Amino acid sequence: MADPAPPCYDAPVNDERGRSVSIVIPCYNEETNLRAECLAQVVTYAERSDDVFEVLVVDDGSADGSRELIASLAARRSKLRLLAEPHRGKAGAVIAGILAARAPYVLFTDMDQATPIEELDKLRPYLRREYDVIVGSRSRHRAGAPVVRRLMATGFILLRGVILDLGPVTDTQCGFKVLRTAVAQAVCDRLRVFRPGVQQATGAAVTAGFDAELLFVARRLGARIVEVPVTWHYVGTRRVHPLRESWRGLVGLLAIRAAARRGEYDGQVLAALHTPAPNQTEAVTRSEKARASAPPA
Repeated sequence: MADPAPPCYDAPVNDERGRSVSIVIPCYNEETNLRAECLAQVVTYAERSDDVFEVLVVDDGSADGSRELIASLAARRSKLRLLAEPHRGKAGAVIAGILAARAPYVLFTDMDQATPIEELDKLRPYLRREYDVIVGSRSRHRAGAPVVRRLMATGFILLRGVILDLGPVTDTQCGFKVLRTAVAQAVCDRLRVFRPGVQQATGAAVTAGFDAELLFVARRLGARIVEVPVTWHYVGTRRVHPLRESWRGLVGLLAIRAAARRGEYDGQVLAALHTPAPNQTEAVTRSEKARASAPPA
């Protein structure tokens, strides 16, 4: 297979920021996508991008050959790191990756690359503006998605709007988000439904409520959030049943709402979240800080 085309970088950022982004990819029985070189393409992108510190793949207790394939690739690619975890579901894998991230910003994305890793180029200007949470959005452009999936997505958006107030964010479920690592870790510590270290699902599961709780808590902490359109294309899978996942998503939303009514999120304020953790890499140069007040390109 030919090498993937070089990514189109945001020229004012690349080569100047230092290694500022950890890429986290949850993995559960992803042997098919791994053999299709989805991960190899992400790693190649990371190696050609100076501001990517690491690609951290969190294996969520895979029962196929995923873990071995990742380990084999990591032995040859210096920016790739494998975190082997017990099975907890996608939410647990993402949380484990966030807590292990070593760069000032963390991007989590999906192994199937429905949103290509090159879409990080569109989010980089908002890192310069020092947003705490940058949400990739499919908007209404969901190329290739079956009509049933589109209707279900619309229904989930409507229900979420009734149950939870997430402000101006319209697409909570796109698996392409960048968070300031200190903010992301503070949010994970304050989750009540999708708590760190707790098994949230068996088998392959989307756990749609996790993204909603992540953004719900981030808003309560006072995080600066922006939604940015990204390219997305439908990748079919038989591992996840859409009706079952829709039901799980609804149950998750109701559980978050119930926890909020019990006051479990009360008293949370943004405090010292912009202070880099000891294990984070210094990322922003003086010239970059000077540009931070400029509007995104």
